[in-house]
Amino acid sequence: MKPTVLIVDDEKHSREGLRAAFEDKYECFVAKDAVEAARLMQDVPPDAVLTDLRMAGEDGMAVLERALKLPQQPVCIMMTAYGDVDTAVQAMSRGAYWFLQKPVDLRQVELLLARGLKARSTERRSRS
Repeated sequence: MKPTVLIVDDEKHSREGLRAAFEDKYECFVAKDAVEAARLMQDVPPDAVLTDLRMAGEDGMAVLERALKLPQQPVCIMMTAYGDVDTAVQAMSRGAYWFLQKPVDLRQVELLLARGLKARSTERRSRS
């Protein structure tokens, strides 16, 4: 069974591009905003979340907060075209696994997903 990845971005070409890049290795779900992401997280708890930071309505920090309240916390990677050090530090201190500047390097995203999922799996096994 493939790990599940929720991709949240209000830019359709960005979320669909990420889905196309990773759908062979991961079961990908996409959401256009934080509200749709919240519904999907309840229906199909993700193993990882890739979310844009700045979106209309609730932002990526809201997605992060909801994701980290799930019983099995997913690996959360934040993305933004408007990144700054303060925002990255804030996201990481709230529980994000990593923070990427757009446009993202797909190889870097793949590496972060693999590392994050492996670390999360090891962490879950050690707890049980």
